[in-house]
Amino acid sequence: MFKVVYTVVDVGKPKSVDGGPTHVSGPCKMYKVGDKMTVVGNPGQLVMKETDAVCLAALSAILPLTSAMMRDVTEPWDYMDKILYYSCPDSERPVVFKVDRIEVAKGDYPPPYPNP
Repeated sequence: MFKVVYTVVDVGKPKSVDGGPTHVSGPCKMYKVGDKMTVVGNPGQLVMKETDAVCLAALSAILPLTSAMMRDVTEPWDYMDKILYYSCPDSERPVVFKVDRIEVAKGDYPPPYPNP
């Protein structure tokens, strides 16, 4: 079983993609450098005790990667365990996350609603 920890390493200042004015006036208001989001298990569970902030745009961007990183990497051509950084989809002020895929014991993160 794995957990995936996304740690903010850069919160970009607004920058125009095409040289025109930006539609935003400052950096991302959701994250600061050092903030984390932690997802564990398959299907993924957001570990709130290990998560500082959640932006729905960033979360929606990382969910497909998170799901893929939860499985065992068994093929030599598979690159899931080699992804080190990921960013949110905001083209004018992206937030860059460092990605850590950490093996954990199955009992370390029980489901939020155990079977009766």
